[in-house]
Amino acid sequence: MGKTGRKRRARRKKGANHGKRPNA
Repeated sequence: MGKTGRKRRARRKKGANHGKRPNA
């Protein structure tokens, strides 16, 4: 991982981020 096209902020894994890849 590491260099992906995401904003620098989103780091923490939320508990239930429902959507694609529910709890990756």
